[in-house]
Amino acid sequence: MEHYTYDYTCTQVTTAGGRLLGTAGTKPLRVKLSIPKTTAIGQALQLNWTLTDSATSPSFVAPDDYAAGARISATGLVSVTGALNGTIESLGNKDQVALKQGDKLALPETLLGESGTFKEGEIKVTPGQLKIAFTPPKAKAEINDATEDETDHPPIPFHGELPIKYGDGWAYASGLDDPKSPAAEWANATRDRNLDAHYTSVGNTATANMEFVGTGVEYIAERYKDHGSVLVELFEGDKQTALDSGTVDASKVSEAAGAASADKRLAQQVLWKSKVLPYGKYRIKVTSQAGPNQYTQIDGFNVITDTLANPPAYFDTVCDAPANPEIATVKVEKASASPSPSPTTTSPTPTPSNTNTQPGGSTTTTSTPKPTLTVTATVTPTRPTPTAPQVIITPVGGAQTGEAPDEKSSGVGLLGLGTAMVLGSVFGGVALKRRRAAHVRGQD
Repeated sequence: MEHYTYDYTCTQVTTAGGRLLGTAGTKPLRVKLSIPKTTAIGQALQLNWTLTDSATSPSFVAPDDYAAGARISATGLVSVTGALNGTIESLGNKDQVALKQGDKLALPETLLGESGTFKEGEIKVTPGQLKIAFTPPKAKAEINDATEDETDHPPIPFHGELPIKYGDGWAYASGLDDPKSPAAEWANATRDRNLDAHYTSVGNTATANMEFVGTGVEYIAERYKDHGSVLVELFEGDKQTALDSGTVDASKVSEAAGAASADKRLAQQVLWKSKVLPYGKYRIKVTSQAGPNQYTQIDGFNVITDTLANPPAYFDTVCDAPANPEIATVKVEKASASPSPSPTTTSPTPTPSNTNTQPGGSTTTTSTPKPTLTVTATVTPTRPTPTAPQVIITPVGGAQTGEAPDEKSSGVGLLGLGTAMVLGSVFGGVALKRRRAAHVRGQD
């Protein structure tokens, strides 16, 4: 393998997207590309990428807080020309631990890619773009109507609590489980989130907005007979045309037709829920439509991130190779022929052949080689695997014990006895013929 080191420059694809690079516009990344010097026709050309981010001043950081399970995906591209033409992709993934905003992201240790080779020659390999993607984990973030500081120090009207921005006409209420709020008013033991809420009695002009990133949002508030209607709208990014909207009547126990009045307070109700959205940045807007002697309440929001099958484009980051990078050359050679097995020659066993001359002559002894053929047969007894229990029955007259009788007689002995009988018959016949011949001569 040859190792090539390059200094890449990384940039966020969209300025409105999630910033894996923090606040900086561009960040550096060290890339090492390992490429073989040679390969054989028919074998894979294998590439190995190694990504190195600074430990003390990392380029890639978490854009927000995330539970464990987020993933970084990287795709490295190289262009090839010569004996192979096109683009080779190398892929790698790295799962993340729980993250806080600004924490260093763990990049994949290696990216692996390969392509087949089909003809002899040289391949030129030029490093190309590196793509970094981020997949957040499934989550539901509960956003309270006010920050912890405001719980201790109630805000004044016309205030804005991050991430919720309240317009004019809103007030803040805390301690919603004190003696001023008797238990008899509540439908069950559930109370407002953090025992506080924002409310307004101003209809049609009191608004509140919250930006969020995810795949959905839920508006949380009480249902109670003193509450009025609320218009909820959803906008994508900075767009002013609503992507989704709905009007809810918070004075009823539900939105079902003919729903009864909420005579007791039902806390932490999901008054409105958005449809499932592509992962991205959105804004939810709540507008009070309360009538006389009615209120509109905000207890908070739930920001939802569903399980994502693929990394969202929202976080896409690209890293570009330096200008005029060093180009690698790979030589594609013919595959070496497999060596034929050398025949095993058995030296013949010489058999002496003696040629004797008449007395007085010389005697010459020659050895005429005659090959000795040795045949070794290995017999492996085979027996099919029984599919049912095998039972051996003893012959008639014996007890059926499930075992074969002892085999006292030997097949080899019987064979020898038969051979002896045949030879005896032959020799007996020869002797009889000789006696008859002698008898005939005696009569002559």
